[in-house]
Amino acid sequence: MRKARILGFVLLFLMGSTALWYFYISRTSESSKIQISTNPWIGFTPFIYAQEKGWLENTPFRFMWLVDLSDNARLYDRGFTQGFTATQYELLHFKNKNTIKPVFLVDRSFGADAIVSNCSMDEIRSAKKKIDVYLERGSLNDDFFDAFIAEYALNEAKFHKIDASQKSISTLEKTDSPMIIISYQPYLSGLLKKGFRPLASTQTMNTFFVIDALFVDEKVIKGREKEFVHLKELFSLGVDRLRSDPREYYDTIKGYLEGQSYDEFMATTTQIEWLYQKRPEEIIRHLDAQQVKTDRLLP
Repeated sequence: MRKARILGFVLLFLMGSTALWYFYISRTSESSKIQISTNPWIGFTPFIYAQEKGWLENTPFRFMWLVDLSDNARLYDRGFTQGFTATQYELLHFKNKNTIKPVFLVDRSFGADAIVSNCSMDEIRSAKKKIDVYLERGSLNDDFFDAFIAEYALNEAKFHKIDASQKSISTLEKTDSPMIIISYQPYLSGLLKKGFRPLASTQTMNTFFVIDALFVDEKVIKGREKEFVHLKELFSLGVDRLRSDPREYYDTIKGYLEGQSYDEFMATTTQIEWLYQKRPEEIIRHLDAQQVKTDRLLP
């Protein structure tokens, strides 16, 4: 009887040890993953392509696809992600941004971010009532609109800002009342099809530079530089596929593009300037002036 009890204790101990060992291995494996939040912006689609092609399976990188730009900060602050793709303006809205650095630059927006309206600039200037402005608060949309007001010498008091995600913004229809919408590709294509007219864009603005990059917590970068170099190589390969076989590339990622047609998608590729293979001094100076640390950029 006593031997049976001892044997039972031994078996129970072994089972418990095995379970703890399995939990530890699983936890270690999971903690080695690098979670990155992103969205279907044209410049980030090479990550989508890499994911859909299975290129990320043997890497530590896992991407979480979002619509609302402000979700980047919420997920990062809660520890669900270790990095995110965004513009420098999203980073500047973070409460604790000192340890977050760009690993590599992705692109500069050159028309793919725009301010559109159902009326002309003259009608906006002469409007008697406040004009509704639909935008994502806490993101580059706020900064874009502020720069727009300053550059075109508009009266800020004439506008009423309405916080809305791009998903809800994409459902807006033209009305008789003047309205302004701040959007970006791929959502912008649908608004233009509805007849909204561009007032300004990152191509026409002289005082607003939008740089997209992969931002990561510096603690995560340290010691894993080779893995990030490999991710950059996969990104570069994705861009190569876009250039060599754009139709196949589009067919691979179109499920993420909010209904953009092939022609619309190809038009957006002309509205950005790729930066992942270069580090223009003008861009670096601009980021430094905004106190975005660039010392962790990969070569």
